[in-house]
Amino acid sequence: MYKLIRPLLILLVAVASLTGCKKKETDFNVMPKSQIIFDDQVDKITADYRKTGNLTLKVGVVGAATSVRVTSTYSVGGVARRVDLGTFPVNGGAAQVNVPATAVRAAADGAVVGAGTMPASSRAANTYILEVDAINPDNSTERRFFSAVITQ
Repeated sequence: MYKLIRPLLILLVAVASLTGCKKKETDFNVMPKSQIIFDDQVDKITADYRKTGNLTLKVGVVGAATSVRVTSTYSVGGVARRVDLGTFPVNGGAAQVNVPATAVRAAADGAVVGAGTMPASSRAANTYILEVDAINPDNSTERRFFSAVITQ
């Protein structure tokens, strides 16, 4: 009997001492400093713009960002290219991007054709990925992507 009580007593003391320990849980809930929302629609990631018009986009920013930088990316002959469309101030929680639709491509890389009915003017060939960076006061950035399709 004595041989059985002693191990049970040690086990009880061990369990009681371990339950008194509080393990610090790691917080994996990482939130961005600024959240980017396009045209007041959380799920919006693409839009069509006429070649003869302007690319207008409302970039809503939830957070501390003071400005928004927009860069167009595309490829020419398999080589990645970038065009800076500008930096726009955040006023009232939003930045208004308003540039000519043809500004998404550098003039040296050829004119924007615009998606139409011809195979050379496919939607894929006329889709430009916009990198939208919300610039925070500490110069850190949060990035979201937007696809702009230029049409005829």
